[in-house]
Amino acid sequence: MIFFLKSTLTVSIRAICIALFAWQFYLLTQNFQEFNVSTKVKKYIPNEIELPEIRIKVPYQFALDPVIIKSKYKTQFDEICRHFSAKKDCDGHLTNPILFSKSFGPYLRLSDIANYSYAPEMFIRRVTVVGSRENALKTGKCKLISEASSSCLVLILKCLDSSDLPLKVSRSEVVVSNANHLLSFKLNATVMLLNLIYPGKAAVGDDSLYAYSSLTPGKQITHVIHFTKHTENLLSAPYKTMCKDYNQRQTFEDCLNANSIDQTGLLFPGTTVSLEKYRKASEIRFNAMFNKDNGTLLEIYKQCQSIVNQPICNSVQYSFKMTKTIEDVSKGEEKAILHFSVSSKPDSLTESKPEFPLSDYIILSGSLISTWFGISIMGQLLVASNLFCLAVERKSPVVSEHQDETMNPK
Repeated sequence: MIFFLKSTLTVSIRAICIALFAWQFYLLTQNFQEFNVSTKVKKYIPNEIELPEIRIKVPYQFALDPVIIKSKYKTQFDEICRHFSAKKDCDGHLTNPILFSKSFGPYLRLSDIANYSYAPEMFIRRVTVVGSRENALKTGKCKLISEASSSCLVLILKCLDSSDLPLKVSRSEVVVSNANHLLSFKLNATVMLLNLIYPGKAAVGDDSLYAYSSLTPGKQITHVIHFTKHTENLLSAPYKTMCKDYNQRQTFEDCLNANSIDQTGLLFPGTTVSLEKYRKASEIRFNAMFNKDNGTLLEIYKQCQSIVNQPICNSVQYSFKMTKTIEDVSKGEEKAILHFSVSSKPDSLTESKPEFPLSDYIILSGSLISTWFGISIMGQLLVASNLFCLAVERKSPVVSEHQDETMNPK
C-alpha cells in the first residue's frame, strides 16, 4: 500500500511539474516570437561633420547650348514658350522656368543632352572645404558629375574620403575658421533646385525635397544652407520593423526605367540617369509627365513601389534651411554663392532595439529548465555532506564494538 501511494505521488508530482513547465515555456516563447522592438531617439552634437551629397537641378533651357535648342528643337521650344507666356517675345522659359522645363525636357534625346549640355565645371569651377584654400575639385577631395532627369540637368557634388565614405570635417575647426562654413562654391546658373542626400542611402521620397532659387538681373545672391543629419537604424526580419539593407531610391528608379523602356520605349519621368550610359542611344528620351494616356506609367509605378515598400535598415536624411542675402552688382556680374554651414540644431539618431532579444530568451529558457528539472550545485553539496556524515555515524559504533572485543577476549 505504501509503495503504491509513493509511486502514485511521484508520477503526479512529475506530471504537474512538466505541465507547469510547458505552460511557462510556451508563454516565454510566444512573447519572444512577437519580435517587438523599442525605439529610442538620441539628439547629439557631432564632433565630426559628414559632408552630404549635394544635388543641384538646372532647367534644360539654362543647361544646354542654345544653338541646339534654337535649331533642332525650335518648334517644340516656341510652342511651349507661348503656352506659358502671353507676350510676343515669348519669355515663358524665364517667367515659368520649372514648369517650362517639365514640358520641354521630354522632347530632348539623351544623346543630345549628353553632347550639348554644358560641362559640370562650367557651373561650378571651384569648391573650397574648410581648412584648405585649394580647389577641392583639383585635389580630388570632391568630384562633380552631371546626370539627366526628365526636366533638368542634375549636378552631383560628392566629397569623399579614401574609403568612398562622406568626407568628415572637425566641428572645432569649422567654428574657428571661415565663418562657420563647411564648404563653399559659386554657381553659374540662372535657376536652380537644391537637395542634400547621403551617398548610397537615398530613400524614395528624398528626390522631392528641393529648395528653389533664381538669379535676378543686377543682383548677387548669397545662400547660406544650415543642415542637420537624421539617422535611423532599424532591425531586419523577423523583427516588426522588417527593414532591408539596400539603396531604395536607386532600386526604385532602375525598376521604373527598365519597365518603362520595355513597355513604352521611353524612360520613366522623374528619374535620374547616367549620361554616359545613353550617350550613343540616339532615340532614347523621357516619357512626358503630363501625358494624357498615363495608365501604363501608373501601373509601372505601382509595380515598382511594391518592391521598395521595406524601409532602409540604416537610412540617413538631411533637413536644411536655406537663407539668402541679396546685394546689388553691375550688370553681367550676377552670380549665386552657396555656403554650407554648421547648424545650431543637434543631429538625431533613432535606434530600434529588440524588446526581448535572443540572448535574454536563451538565458530565461535555461533558467526555467533548471528551475523545474535542474540540479542545484549547493543542494548536491549539502546532500553529499549529509551522506558523508551519515556514513561516518554508521561506521563509528562498529569500530567501537570491535575494539571492545579485542581488549576483553574470552
